[in-house]
Amino acid sequence: MLNNILASIVLADFNIQKVILLMRTFSLDHFFYFITFLGHWVVILLITLCLAFVLRKKMKGYLVWTLLLSVLGSGITTLLIKAFVDRARPAADMALYAEKLSSFPSAHAALIFALFGFLIYSLWPLNFNTLTKYILAIISLSIILLIGFSRLYLGVHFLSDVIGGYLVGLLWVLIAMYFARRR
Repeated sequence: MLNNILASIVLADFNIQKVILLMRTFSLDHFFYFITFLGHWVVILLITLCLAFVLRKKMKGYLVWTLLLSVLGSGITTLLIKAFVDRARPAADMALYAEKLSSFPSAHAALIFALFGFLIYSLWPLNFNTLTKYILAIISLSIILLIGFSRLYLGVHFLSDVIGGYLVGLLWVLIAMYFARRR
């Protein structure tokens, strides 16, 4: 039973990768290089620090620590899972560039979900109008989805890697939300 499920996931991963290969164009290549750059750990760190500063200024200091918990917990968990699972990346002829670490789960997907997922949660106690909050939430969700898709488009991850990354990020957002509510 478990072997059948895993075989189905692997087959779906390869079939989706084949479809994405057909979509590639020079313009899209450059667009998704830029999008995936937004999910690099250095960019995530800078955005996290900026958001921490804004949260601190808005007198929501408890959100600073839970934001850091979400992002750092997600990053550490992802690295541990990568070391344990050690899944190979898509074939070199599918990738537009090489990555060093193993494939599962996607660190870009985990970190971006941990950061922007927590951002969506943290918007509500801030003194923004409701329309601004919804617009920022939609932008955040779009960034999460675009970065996940960029990893597929660039051929450095399978769909199951990205979904796994999103689940790691979600887990840490939920943990951070729990501690933020307990403040």
